[in-house]
Amino acid sequence: MQLIIYGYSFLVLLFLLLDSRANRSASTKKSRWFRVIICATMWMLFLEAVTMAVDGIPGTIMYWVVYLSNSLLFILILMPISLWLVYLDECLFVSEKERKKKRIVYICFNLAALAIVIINFSTGILFTVTENNRYIRGDAIYLMAVLNYILYVGYIPTLAKYRKLISGRIYGSIFSLGLLPILGAVVQILSYGTPLIWPMLALAALVAYILIEREETRRDGLTGLAARIQFESRVQFKIDRHQPFSIIMIDIDKFKTINDTYGHEEGDEALKILANLLEKSIKQDDSAYRYGGDEFILLIESEEPEVAGNIVQRLRTSLDRFNGTNQKPYMLSFSAGTVYFDGKREESLYGLFSVADEMMYTNKTVS
Repeated sequence: MQLIIYGYSFLVLLFLLLDSRANRSASTKKSRWFRVIICATMWMLFLEAVTMAVDGIPGTIMYWVVYLSNSLLFILILMPISLWLVYLDECLFVSEKERKKKRIVYICFNLAALAIVIINFSTGILFTVTENNRYIRGDAIYLMAVLNYILYVGYIPTLAKYRKLISGRIYGSIFSLGLLPILGAVVQILSYGTPLIWPMLALAALVAYILIEREETRRDGLTGLAARIQFESRVQFKIDRHQPFSIIMIDIDKFKTINDTYGHEEGDEALKILANLLEKSIKQDDSAYRYGGDEFILLIESEEPEVAGNIVQRLRTSLDRFNGTNQKPYMLSFSAGTVYFDGKREESLYGLFSVADEMMYTNKTVS
């Protein structure tokens, strides 16, 4: 039964790996890290399946197979959670300098696991293998679990720092990443011989794929916002049915200066920051899109014409607050143009877009 559970988990991960490679967003750095996580979890599933399969098989050679396979499993035990945190760093748009510092911390934790395994060779504090080649866990197994939990809980300050930039999809993935493997670990510790940690981690990968990776096949690869074609389809739908709405066209001020002065990677960070603030500034019924370059569009599905102006002001307030607390070498600002469609007149999608675009550039010139 244990090997069957691992086999199904392995097949789920294999499907995720193949489907991720086939997606058009598969070339992003974040998606590449996701596939590394999948491969690492598959390897851990395979390795633990080996330890279960060889456990208790007699013979001197098998003794060393049992011992070394379990040692390798514990050496790599912190690798999956470490890779997940690297993945979350990409999802949260953590700066490159901060990423490097955090990865040093992840490496140190993995080196601590290696040190415990090395110490185990002479002390047996982590596990021992009996004369019958049976694996017997030691008290240090709890220390390994604690190291995993410290890594996960230690990520909370990062979540607090970037809380205004975290979408519900990412929160769902973070929750599943913490809850599912922890539940599996508790069951595995309390019910010795019931392997659930890695299958639960495989389930967490499936949740992340549905909430983040798969969803982004319909989204802009850089910002995670819905794509331009979805905006045009939705607006045309509302025009055809004479339903009132507003359009807000937004353009980042002096974006070329950010690119030229601080590099394209920092320019990408600026786009991601504004995209997340846009999503945080609108209601659930409204939607944000990346139209192209440094231009964004908000579709406000309200019958009240003043709502668009209120949203623009709310966004400016949020951006001012972000500029005041974030340690970026530049200040982010934007120009906006709005247009309201009352549903009572004949109008075209591109006619409305042109009005909003013209107002945006007028405001940019004035500012």
